[in-house]
Amino acid sequence: MTETREQRAERVYAQAEQSLVAVNERRVRRGPETLVAVLVVLCLAVGVVAAVDLRRLMTPRGTALAWTGAAVFGDCTAYRVLSVPDTGAGEERTDGELCSDLIRSTEQARREPTTIRIELLAVEMAGRQATAQMRVTRRDDVDTTELQLMRRGDGWVVLRTADTCAAVGCA
Repeated sequence: MTETREQRAERVYAQAEQSLVAVNERRVRRGPETLVAVLVVLCLAVGVVAAVDLRRLMTPRGTALAWTGAAVFGDCTAYRVLSVPDTGAGEERTDGELCSDLIRSTEQARREPTTIRIELLAVEMAGRQATAQMRVTRRDDVDTTELQLMRRGDGWVVLRTADTCAAVGCA
């Protein structure tokens, strides 16, 4: 018996559908593998960026930039971790008071962050001491200050002085 045109069309469509089902099954099987591969690559990328960032903080250059940014924009945690008060003056405020003062003094900077520019001009190291020249530009006002840094453990910290805070705008 010969096939009619309709029967032949149904057979061709059935074969095409079967081939599509096979392709879709392979795609569905590969989906989770692809997702896992993308997540592994993403985790590795985040890990590399974090390692580079943490390594940067272990240098006077990275510490000076990170602390200045924290002091200018009011990041209490980074401000406290990356600095110590001048031994001559001592810190009489609690962490909460220090944070409140910092947030209050940096309110304007947080409202207009695009008008502020922080530049590291130079770093000089001498053993466990370092000096960083920083420039903070707010609109047309330019403040240049010298940060004193000292080694603490594997990293560096900024010595907070009244002059330093006056220049960067921290409390």
